Amino acid sequence: MIRKRLSTILVGLGLFIMACAFGGLIPSLSTETPTVATVVPATQSVSQTGDMAATLNQLGGQPCAENPDFTCVTIQVPLNHFDTSNQETVDVVFAVQPALGERYGMFVQAFPGGPGGEGISNATTSFFSDGILEHYDIVFFDQRGVGLSDPLACPSAYADNFLDYLNETDQAGIEGYDTPEEQQAAIDSARAFVETCVAEMGIDPTKLNFYGTNQVAEDLESFRLTVGDEKFWLYGVSYGTAVAQTYAVAHPERLAGLILDGTIDMTLTGEEGALAQEKAFNDVLVAVLQACDQDEACAAEMGGDALSVYDNLAAQVSETPIYYELPLPTGEKVNRTFTFNQLEFTAAYQMYSIGGRMLFLRALAAAKQGDMVPMARLLHEQASLDPATGAYLGDPTFSDTMFYSVNCTDDSYYGGTQDERIAQVIEEGQNSNGTVPRLDGSIYTGLSCAFWPSAPKQVIDREPLVAENIPTFVLNATLDPATPFQQGKSVFERLDNGYHLYVEGGPHSIFGYGETCPDDTITRFMVNGELPTQREIVCSWDPAIINDYVPLMPEDVSAFADPLEIFSAIDTELSLQPEYYYSYFTEDTTFACPYGGSFTFGPGDAGEAYRFKDCAFTNGFVMTGTGSFDYSSGIFKLEAQISGEKSGALTYTNNYRSGAISLSGEYGGEAIDLQR
Repeated sequence: MIRKRLSTILVGLGLFIMACAFGGLIPSLSTETPTVATVVPATQSVSQTGDMAATLNQLGGQPCAENPDFTCVTIQVPLNHFDTSNQETVDVVFAVQPALGERYGMFVQAFPGGPGGEGISNATTSFFSDGILEHYDIVFFDQRGVGLSDPLACPSAYADNFLDYLNETDQAGIEGYDTPEEQQAAIDSARAFVETCVAEMGIDPTKLNFYGTNQVAEDLESFRLTVGDEKFWLYGVSYGTAVAQTYAVAHPERLAGLILDGTIDMTLTGEEGALAQEKAFNDVLVAVLQACDQDEACAAEMGGDALSVYDNLAAQVSETPIYYELPLPTGEKVNRTFTFNQLEFTAAYQMYSIGGRMLFLRALAAAKQGDMVPMARLLHEQASLDPATGAYLGDPTFSDTMFYSVNCTDDSYYGGTQDERIAQVIEEGQNSNGTVPRLDGSIYTGLSCAFWPSAPKQVIDREPLVAENIPTFVLNATLDPATPFQQGKSVFERLDNGYHLYVEGGPHSIFGYGETCPDDTITRFMVNGELPTQREIVCSWDPAIINDYVPLMPEDVSAFADPLEIFSAIDTELSLQPEYYYSYFTEDTTFACPYGGSFTFGPGDAGEAYRFKDCAFTNGFVMTGTGSFDYSSGIFKLEAQISGEKSGALTYTNNYRSGAISLSGEYGGEAIDLQR
């Protein structure tokens, strides 16, 4: 059985970094010297005692509306830290949980992925050790333009552009922009998107330059000045490693330690980063498909050649979109079309995590059998689509707008005039088309950036991070698709005092998954000041590529030996439903059961609460009833009236702490009392 939510908040940090997939995420370092930030209430430290709770009180801190375990404070910072004559300001919000005991200082999380991810709504302390929580103030923030920090958004423009991409079909040549007509259409689409987006934001386009990563790093310095600490510890993940590195270059004397997880090599240009991502996503997909062949259960459903299964599906859908019926919780079915772009999008986003990769393999196995619904449900979750209408819902904790704005502001995609940069993007897109046959297209972010008002017009050259005298940990994975392994390794090799901890295999980012390596190493450094005896450490994870494959649930009740076996399979199957697997259980969610009916899950008094009506995970076994999962006891329970091949009333219990499962009640006219 698989129930991943004994710890309910995270399966690791990777869930919040999904927007990294298709863009050059290599922000620039500024060489300018910033002015001292103007903050509210004062430019001087408000803390005289090192008491963070008192400091937060002086700053007017209040429980964060989105995350009341943290205290939110708003500071006013210059719109442009690098121009003292510009008196405009922007509000930036920080969320703090003070140290529970003796305070060592602040542990600031450059946590948002993307760029565009909110830090505060996603803030949690569940992946920190007791020692870190005892001695450190945990600090998250929403970077300028995102979330609570004077957000900028063009949701309508983005939705139209994104849906056009997902639903377009290529009927000329091969996949990609390989004809003059397709290339011009792509250019026109990028121009229209940028113009519409900037207009919808309602901002003076010349001010977009002040939302780049160099300004974000100075916002952190403003917060440090406000709190009054001489030094602090800084963690950056994914795009957050750009914020962390930028701060380290500008203010090295203010860092007691630096941790980079899923690391960007900031010496790369936009196109170099995009092309590296294309190769990494493809390499990870191939490794996952090959790992399937080494898993007996997965190989059995894929015929021992998962790579061919994927390639055959991709070839089929590239020639003709696949039409399918999508069941809805209401009992209705809607007609849908699955496109090549949808397949690439879904495959890429499922490559971020070890568990997500296994879900993708199950959906691929279902597609091999002619059922596109599991793949479509993954698409809906990752792309934030309404299953009933196909509309783009958006992620309330992620700014699609700032993904483009920061990405295009920070980095260069080639140099020259706008037309010259566009031509180079198109040319490189054609060069890579076919050389990375399964997951490509990242380079075309450069088309939008060519039109973005604050985009650099010439190639940006940056000095590598050295971080002299700063203990710096680079956390890495050889199968990180979004921030390729070589980038982190290159950053490590240039450091003055660096340590490289990496997983052979692994997901995108490796801290906070509960693995002793790297978590214990980071804790020993943070709490005891203990540094590793080796500069490079290979972390051994099992599994490291994919979770053990769970075969698709049999289609008919006749495949099961007894009703306890049926419920045990349903227990596992529920935990692997995309809607459930990626949920944070903040509100009720309903999905259509595979063979009819509906299942609703959401927050309960002690954990999770369920209700289901006419729900069939296999033909001939229809359930109506309620259930729960108690986080404190680890007990999962379903109480159901059964109809179908047989009728009855059954109660299923799984104690995830002891491993005991039982089923009692009546089924088919017989008393049931089964235990395993």
